[in-house]
Amino acid sequence: MKSRIIVETYVKVFDGFVDFFEFQGEERRLDQIEGALVLSINGKSLIDQSMFDYVDDLWSYLSEGLLKVSEGQSFSCFFPDQPIEVKLTPANGRLQVSVNCHSEVSVAADKDEFVRVMSEHARKFFTRLQEIEPGAKGTCDYALGHLNKIRR
Repeated sequence: MKSRIIVETYVKVFDGFVDFFEFQGEERRLDQIEGALVLSINGKSLIDQSMFDYVDDLWSYLSEGLLKVSEGQSFSCFFPDQPIEVKLTPANGRLQVSVNCHSEVSVAADKDEFVRVMSEHARKFFTRLQEIEPGAKGTCDYALGHLNKIRR
């Protein structure tokens, strides 16, 4: 059974959110982008907009994790500025994806599909970030370095 993985990234603007790929930038520097990553697998929400944080840092952490998972290793990290933990545990071609924010939500997914969908989104995120914030080149290069090591 193929899993359905939906991942989106948003920028927090005033009291709302704008899709990161439609965001045109603004006057302030984007060295820390407050926003939200939204992730659901097979209809189960793991991360939503209420868990907003610095999405550029979060995607950087997850990029490193995607490389580790693609190599068969487990990975865990916390959100940059919130006590929310993400755990990725591979076993037998599957991946247990767990997010702990007040309580743990966990779902199994196809490991290769998860890595493919997430790394494609992360590559697009960092490519777009370089376009709208040239000062983020170091962060983007670091994350893309991990992502480009993942076999496609």
